[in-house]
Amino acid sequence: MAERMADFREILAPAAGGGTFAVTCELVPGRGFRGREIDSVFTFSEAARASGLVHAVSLTDNAGGNPSILTDEIARELQQTGVEVIMHFSLKDLNRGMVESRAWSLARQGIRNLLVVSGDYPSEGAIGVSQPVFDLDSVGALGLLKRMNRGLEISVRGKTRTLDKTDFFLGAVASPFKWREALLYGQYAKLVKKVHSGARFIITQLGYDSWKHAEFISHARRNLGVEARLLGSVYVLTAGAARIMRRGEVPGCFVGPALLAQVEKEAEAPDKGRAARRERAALQVATLKGLGYQGAHIEGLSLQFEEVQEILTRARELGGSWRDRMEELRSAPSRPYYILQGTAKDWMNAAPLRLTATMRRRIPSPLFWLTQALHWLLFHEGTPGHRLMTAASRAMEPHPGLVRAVYRLERGAKRTLFDCRECGDCMLPDLFFICPESGCPKHMRNGPCGGNRPDGHCERFPDRQCVWERVYWRARRRDLVQTLQFIVPPRDWRLYKSASWLTYFLKQDHQKAKEILPPLPGP
Repeated sequence: MAERMADFREILAPAAGGGTFAVTCELVPGRGFRGREIDSVFTFSEAARASGLVHAVSLTDNAGGNPSILTDEIARELQQTGVEVIMHFSLKDLNRGMVESRAWSLARQGIRNLLVVSGDYPSEGAIGVSQPVFDLDSVGALGLLKRMNRGLEISVRGKTRTLDKTDFFLGAVASPFKWREALLYGQYAKLVKKVHSGARFIITQLGYDSWKHAEFISHARRNLGVEARLLGSVYVLTAGAARIMRRGEVPGCFVGPALLAQVEKEAEAPDKGRAARRERAALQVATLKGLGYQGAHIEGLSLQFEEVQEILTRARELGGSWRDRMEELRSAPSRPYYILQGTAKDWMNAAPLRLTATMRRRIPSPLFWLTQALHWLLFHEGTPGHRLMTAASRAMEPHPGLVRAVYRLERGAKRTLFDCRECGDCMLPDLFFICPESGCPKHMRNGPCGGNRPDGHCERFPDRQCVWERVYWRARRRDLVQTLQFIVPPRDWRLYKSASWLTYFLKQDHQKAKEILPPLPGP
């Protein structure tokens, strides 16, 4: 019987245990502060610790946007019993001040493994749907936590002070299970941003296409040079869960009609489909291990440790036979997009990986051309118009009346044309004149979230196309996709309801801290 689980960071270290294949299990505490759902977390975790088969349990943070107990105290209690914990660190309910505060608190408790996620849009609570925060995205939060690991520098009464270093092992999520070019490219681009910002392990979103898993590890390792440790999600799929996912009620998760029909048929068996779903999960684990992933992240509604034990035992029995059964794990919509040419077997060998080239979509927009022309005339750095506007902005800055007049003029124009939210830190020029503040309910400024739907529409507003789908095609049409490979800080709320034209020319907005990353290979 294991006394304590090994350090998760050491398990994932390249030389650890001769290449240990990590197993983590995701647990979803419910609402309330005690009861069966809370007790089951401790029961599962104790069995996992004693078995030595599981290397960490992960605790969700208001999964699906549903209110639940804050898991900080649960994590502390589990760690006292020798259980290694991965905390989901969701940003939907925290502003950047609370992100830092919670991080200090977790560091004080000795909790080090953080899976940083933007989070699902809030669902209905006890008194309606709460207002989401999304003050930071996952890229920005990882950057802040990385700085805390290095010793956060703060200014106190004009003096710089360096705080004690934290020791967080930071992780993030990426989804290879996107079926449209724009959003799949966006996931890979954002993956690189997350690793650059401090992510050292990556857990994939859940999905049921072995080709996508093969593509992800091949493209991430060989084309993008991602060195973070990769774990693939394995979801023990029941008929009920499959129906929920098919209806689009789990953001970012796709179950095709054929898979749904198969799972429903399996549920008619005397064992209610128990053996079939565990066989499928075991095949997923064996496939991930065979493809070269560093671990499997096992999930499921009301997951029982006995299930996990059976799945892992069966996965070992499957051995290398997973290669002949990859086609059993193929649930994709019609005409799915793969960023790599060829087949899964091609991607797994040593041949060069070729990207899939597609036709560039025409998206006519007179507004785009009008604003583009105005930008090149007055806002493009180095032009006579830019020099003139910079000089004018400096001259107006000391005169509050002139500044207010410019603000009103800009507000009237941008509110009409772009549904402007008056942030004073405008992203329009960076995103081909599509606004992430008004167009995205999560205000994603560094790339798409993982919750968008298979048709490219928004997680929260199914009738709207994802902002980043539109941005990508405007960039792609002009061979400028590489210009999207940047990291921008979160908006500066000191600039709220100010003239972004002036903050731009006076270099007071995000441009001063914008970080340009090396270009990625693209279609």
